[in-house]
Parts: sequence; C-alpha cells; structure tokens
Amino acid sequence: MRAILFTQENTDGFNAIEQKIHNYLLTKVGENGFKYSADCWSDSANALIHNDSLVMPIDESEPRYTYILESLTQEEKDLIEDINIV
Repeated sequence: MRAILFTQENTDGFNAIEQKIHNYLLTKVGENGFKYSADCWSDSANALIHNDSLVMPIDESEPRYTYILESLTQEEKDLIEDINIV
C-alpha cells in the first residue's frame, strides 16, 4: 500500500491534506456524473495506525488516484511511501 504517514499528534496536518484533497476532488466529475470526494476516505479520527503513525492511504487502484496526485504539491508527493499493513 502507498500512503502518507503522520505522527499521531499531527492530526491537524493530516486533516489539512485530507481537506485539500477533498476540495480538489469535488471539482472533478467521474463516469456517469459520479462526484468524487475524500470524506470518510481519510480522516484522522478513523485513520489506520502503522508503526505509531496515522496512515493516509494513496491507493493506486482507485479511479481518483490521478486526481489525488494532482491535488498534492511535490513536497507532499515526496511524503508518499510504500508500507505493509497486515
């Protein structure tokens, strides 16, 4: 899985990027008029925990993957890493 990891204390940073992605996705319309969103997809209160870090999944198999990358700065993209969730 690819993800951006945040310390468990950095919920503000996690939520800020989630909101940024969500706002960008709202501007996109998918197949058959589908509206993209990041709500419930990624939120610090419900995030997976991996090695004491909050996990924001960046799932390459999702149709919105390209849009998610478009919404991120290069600095944010550089934070994406491969992790193994068991």
